[in-house]
This record gives sequence, C-alpha cells and structure tokens, in this order.
Amino acid sequence: MKKILCIGELLIDFFTTHTEVSIIEAKTFEKQAGGAPANVAATIAMLGGQAYFCGKVGNDAFGHFLKQTLEQAGVHTDQLIMDPSAPTTLAFVSRQKDGERDFIFNRGADELLCIEDLNLQQLMISDMFHFGSATALLSEPFSKTYEQLMQTMLMQDYFISFDPNYRADLWKHDTEQFIRKCEPFIEAANFIKMSDEELLLFARTDNFEQSIEWLTQLNDKTIAITQGASGTMLIQNGQITTVPAFPVNSVDTTGAGDAFVGAVLYQLSKYEDTNLSFNEWVTVIEFANRAASKVCEKVGAIESLSSLKELQ
Repeated sequence: MKKILCIGELLIDFFTTHTEVSIIEAKTFEKQAGGAPANVAATIAMLGGQAYFCGKVGNDAFGHFLKQTLEQAGVHTDQLIMDPSAPTTLAFVSRQKDGERDFIFNRGADELLCIEDLNLQQLMISDMFHFGSATALLSEPFSKTYEQLMQTMLMQDYFISFDPNYRADLWKHDTEQFIRKCEPFIEAANFIKMSDEELLLFARTDNFEQSIEWLTQLNDKTIAITQGASGTMLIQNGQITTVPAFPVNSVDTTGAGDAFVGAVLYQLSKYEDTNLSFNEWVTVIEFANRAASKVCEKVGAIESLSSLKELQ
C-alpha cells in the first residue's frame, strides 16, 4: 500500500452550536479539528491507508490538540511543525439548516510554513502527494513553500493530487489571483477534484457546457467534479460520466469534499499502477461518494470520520 503525504493547513474549527444562527448572532461554539488537507489525511488513515501530514501549528494547547487528534486517527505527524512563536490558526463556522457554512478565519502558524522547516528527504519517502489550497496560497511564505514542494514532486514524477478548495470569503477581493496561483497545480496534477463552482471559475465562464469543453483540454488527467446531491462527474481522456450520489440527511457538509478526496487516494494507494481504466475509476468514485455522504451525517470534519470504518 502506497504512502500518501497531505500538505497544507491544520486548524481549529469553532462551530456554532445551533443551526440557522449567523456568526454575529452566535453565543456558543464547539471546538473541532479541521483543515482540508488534514481532513484528507485523516480519511485515508481511518480507511486503513498510510497517511502522512505536513504543515504547521502553534506550540500551544490548540496545536497539541490537533497533533493528538491526527495521531489518534492514525496519521503520521513527523512533518507537523510546532511553532513556539505563532498561535494555531482558528476558523469560526456557522451552520445553516441545509448543512452549508459561513467562515471567519484568524490566520496563525499555518501560513508560516517555510521550506527550511522541512526534512525533504523524509518527505520523499511518500509515494503520492496531495495539495489542497484552501488557505495555502493566500500569503507568503506558505504559498511559496507550497509551490516549491509541488515543483519538487513534479520533477521527481510522483503522483500528485490537487483540490483547489475555493473559499469566496477568502478570495473575494482577488479571485483572479486565486485562479493564477492554482493553474500550475492543475497543470501538474494527475488527479483533480473540483466543485462545479470551481469548474466555472477556472474555465472563466458561466456556461457549464463550455466549462466541460475546457476540462477536456486537460490531457492525461483524471478529474472529478463534485455536484452534491447530483453526484460526481468523472472525466478522463475524453470519457465523461456522472456517478450518482448516495442519499443523505445532511447535518454538516464540512469535510465532505475532503472525505471524498481521501477515499479516492486511499483506493489508489492499493493499486500497484495508478493508471486505472475508466471503469476502475467509476468504482473508485462510487466508493468516494459513499464516504462523503457518511461524513455529512455528523458535525465536524475529522470527528465525523469514525463512521468511515464501516466502509472498510
């Protein structure tokens, strides 16, 4: 089974304890571990895969809680940096009745990850690498580190997975910059997961059919477009199909996309050769859809992943 390294942010999500309450109105919050690449790593580990995480948290109570949470999930944390001079990043999240969310981020240690912090030789023992850019591309030095790591993995011909993780509240003042920063990762990746909103964003169109035409120009890649209850569109070498979603009583969608990616990578790690046929990919996506549906039934990203043990 291949080793998978997930690189990016690990943070605290503070969720409002009541639905249909805005962050302005909320009085009480519940602490949960989060961060898109960390959620992916935890998913892989919960499913029985070999997951490693690379990122930075503060050397504070929150940071130690996050490290402990990942380790309890089965994730290797050798490349998790504990920074004594910066606080752990925090996100405050409100939940609506349909499970959708609003965010407020207080950035901290995660954005300070430098290439000098890392043991590159130790990183390279992994076989597959996942980049999820929710906050990684926002500012230096993290964005530069992210790009350097991606280029290193690309030159060494490693398998690269990429999820843009677009957050409108983070990039609303410079969406074009977000697109430009993601384009090298899209070009480098072997597997790309996008939402339908992100697809329209990168294709620079409001027309879904035109966005699919743009996708078909991305040769030698496997692309999954997640569309919630409508399922997942799978595109590979000109072949396109939609894999149905599983019915779910959604409580909280936080981490569903990350669980989807983690489930995809977990399955790929079991193949000696990741050049799967289209039919094999359909089976992979079916399993990933099921994993994503499971985590929507509970609150919190990593905490909800315990239900994935049922899928092993």
